[in-house]
Amino acid sequence: MGILKRTLLTLLLPAIFAASSPAAETGSAAAQLDASAAPVATPKVPYAVKTPQAASADWKDAVRRYSSKTFTPPPQRRIDVPGSELVMLQGFHWYADDYWYHPPRGWWGELAQKAPEIGAAGFDLVWFPPVSVGSYYPRDWYELDSQWGKKEVLVEAVKAMHKSGLKVLADIVLNHRNGSTNWLDFKNPDWPSNVISNDDEVWAQPPYAALPRSLYNDEGQGDFGCRDLDHRNPQVQEDTRVFMRWLKHTIGFDGWRYDMVKGYAASHIEDYNSASSPVFTVGEYYDTDRQQITNWIDGTDSAGAKTNASTAFDFTQRYALVGAVESERYELLNDNGRPTGVIGWWPAKAVTFVESHDTSPRDPNFIQIASAEYKAQRLVGYAYILTHPGVPCVFWPHFFSWGPAYHDAIARLIAVRKSAGVTSTSPMQVLTATNGLYAATIAGKNKQLVVKLGKNWGWNPGDGWTLETSGERYAVWSRPAK
Repeated sequence: MGILKRTLLTLLLPAIFAASSPAAETGSAAAQLDASAAPVATPKVPYAVKTPQAASADWKDAVRRYSSKTFTPPPQRRIDVPGSELVMLQGFHWYADDYWYHPPRGWWGELAQKAPEIGAAGFDLVWFPPVSVGSYYPRDWYELDSQWGKKEVLVEAVKAMHKSGLKVLADIVLNHRNGSTNWLDFKNPDWPSNVISNDDEVWAQPPYAALPRSLYNDEGQGDFGCRDLDHRNPQVQEDTRVFMRWLKHTIGFDGWRYDMVKGYAASHIEDYNSASSPVFTVGEYYDTDRQQITNWIDGTDSAGAKTNASTAFDFTQRYALVGAVESERYELLNDNGRPTGVIGWWPAKAVTFVESHDTSPRDPNFIQIASAEYKAQRLVGYAYILTHPGVPCVFWPHFFSWGPAYHDAIARLIAVRKSAGVTSTSPMQVLTATNGLYAATIAGKNKQLVVKLGKNWGWNPGDGWTLETSGERYAVWSRPAK
């Protein structure tokens, strides 16, 4: 979830509540309000949204097909396992939706068009943005005509990715939700107000204070721009299972990127994974404390082997990496010969990245005006994540928006990784990590790699190594695996 959009809605929230006035309204929450003994006015609709009949029909069809009473999920066959050779692409950025960008067939059309190139570049997974209307502040779950494009083009894009040999991850926003016509008029699925956590800020507003609420407080971090959902509520649990099954078996998604997982218990991830049988999942546990991230991963699978545990974005490694390449202080990347992030502890379940929509500078022009130094530093970051253990994730504008030379440099690093057979759990050793110089060796299945980062131009691994690729402040050598 993006801090910018959360902040904007947080700032708008008091004004929307202040504008509340009596208005005619229908829906489960409104019905509860009318039935309440307290003389509370129905809040004014803050934005006009008509729930399309198609979304209601899709919801009802999903319940008929995928209800837990009638549907048995197939066994999970995970690909985020030790020894995986996966490379991921984040298939969007903040300024790709129709608030900023207006391609003829929406962003889904751009993804469909690029699918062959993405597959040919060696990617295995593509992470799509949230599909429901409202995106990271979802309203109607089953309304897929959104700021990213039309539903039919989304389905086309998923099929195009599959045709190019790629698995597709849907960004799932489960922590919070907004209503269709006000803050809690939930449609498709239709929910009463008691799905909202007991300590949500909405209850402090007089128009809503009289409505029934959950008996339980929020299990984790709240979101002021949306209503925080109680995932202990059986109705929330079942409707979430049905929705995810529908996305997988009707729309065609293969797995999930879970948004803002600090907001609810990790045990719910285990439930939803079991119910939907994804091949791959990754959680956004936005924290630099790798112990907390690792604890969350552990909590997503209660079985001893942890085969079905979710992966998590390695924010610990990302901030250490960016700090190191910006300052040339490469000791930030060394923990007694191992990486300092989650990849140093649990690499099979760590998704490494250089930037994402949440960490990249918030400027719609930044992709065009990024400095040469900024770009050089990020490419050093890619030389690191694409040669090291974990599941590396490339940011869309870095691959597609910074020109052919930058695109080809990243593509070459991916090719070197694939050729060497570097996996999520390849053994590695930090050789040196000092001011101006980082070097490490990584044992792929086919080749052994040495990667060097930094402004120390004189270092090399010695005789017997072949230079595979190099650029400003990085180089990668190989030799046959022993």
